Amino acid sequence: MSKSNKTRFHSLALGKENNFQARTDGLISAGDTTPSVDLWSLLYANTGGDLAITYFDDSTEGQIVHLVNLGAGGVSFIGAQLVITDSADLAQNSTITFINHNSAFYELGRSQNNGTTVKTITTSDTTPSVKGATLIKFTTDSALTVTSFDDGYPGQIITVMSVSAAITITNGGVIINGRSDSAYVLTGSDATSYVFDGSVWYNLGIGATAV
Repeated sequence: MSKSNKTRFHSLALGKENNFQARTDGLISAGDTTPSVDLWSLLYANTGGDLAITYFDDSTEGQIVHLVNLGAGGVSFIGAQLVITDSADLAQNSTITFINHNSAFYELGRSQNNGTTVKTITTSDTTPSVKGATLIKFTTDSALTVTSFDDGYPGQIITVMSVSAAITITNGGVIINGRSDSAYVLTGSDATSYVFDGSVWYNLGIGATAV
């Protein structure tokens, strides 16, 4: 046994000494960008802000690490030793799994929780963040032209609506509104939906006026 009480099957364990510990064990401290996986392979992030992880300290060859993001902020993975398949942040209530090989961590898979979060836009933000949201509601008093939606992840579907001033969604570049090749204007209680492929938002249905 090492000082950390690891067993020879440690990489299969979710907690110390192969015991699942559903307390604060494995909770990543705020600002800890290199959390230790010496005692457990199940980590939790639960910070109010965003967290950027650059490595997992004290790991062993072949160790599998699971991370669950319980916090409102996103979790990102940065650095050459973290080989990920998707650059999008890990949203709230989402999970990711890595395996350690030759001091690098390779992503085995993740589950993104699309959730039912409503995000209200009250400012004149032309590229609003849609991180962790499925419904984007504009309540601005003045007309606004939207040119992009920031912080999306591949496969994310959002519904966009306006409950006050006219909201114009441009066509072309990172937003494709369909065969009309026109901008869409949301007025009153109009709504329309988009899906993100990792680089472009594609409209799923017209619930707005093409201009």
